[in-house]
Amino acid sequence: MNITEAAKLLTVAAGFDRRQVTEVTATAWAAVLANYPYPECERAVIEHYRDSKTRGQYLNVSHILDRVESSLRLRTRDIETDVRAAKARGIVPKTWPDNLPLSAEDAGRLQAARDADRETSEQLGIES
Repeated sequence: MNITEAAKLLTVAAGFDRRQVTEVTATAWAAVLANYPYPECERAVIEHYRDSKTRGQYLNVSHILDRVESSLRLRTRDIETDVRAAKARGIVPKTWPDNLPLSAEDAGRLQAARDADRETSEQLGIES
């Protein structure tokens, strides 16, 4: 995310909480959110205000990071879980580092495998 996108994101947030969007704030948010895609961050802002648990809280950049990392499965615990599952399914080699996120292609293959497993368990009447 660049400064222009960060300013746009802050403007979206301002639509909810009337915050002042400044160049300093946009620069700071851009630095923290640099590695995250704008659409995911905007979705996180909107989800923050839709969520009954957080809508009363003043949105800050940590709320966005938490939601985006969760949705993109970038938390260490999620990465390790995905890598373990991908290794077990032969999607990545057993030598794949446990803390290295899967590529987008491998993550897609893992999700497809999980979806297929879920569908099979539903057909068999097994609750997950």
